[in-house]
Amino acid sequence: RGRRSNGGNLYIKTLDDKADDAKLREAFEPFGTVTSAKVMRDDKGVSRGFGFVSFVSPDEATKAVTEMHLKLMNGKPLYVGLAEKREQRLQRLQQRYRMPHLQE
Repeated sequence: RGRRSNGGNLYIKTLDDKADDAKLREAFEPFGTVTSAKVMRDDKGVSRGFGFVSFVSPDEATKAVTEMHLKLMNGKPLYVGLAEKREQRLQRLQQRYRMPHLQE
């Protein structure tokens, strides 16, 4: 079985500079079984302010979004949403901002 997302992956941004993989995992474990938690870092090892958390099931991920979105972590409100592949996100944004009256 490949590493296909079944909806259990979350994108988290506005992370505090002190956040690391362990703190991210710890913050999200109350909502289910976390299979991975990763704070993205630059080539110098400095946090880029966002990361990803993966859960075993989509239901656990949805519960985490509901409970953690805008929750304060080290004084900063978190943005928590379902992770999307880049192509999916671009397609969704294009559909959202499409203006039918401007199309040929």
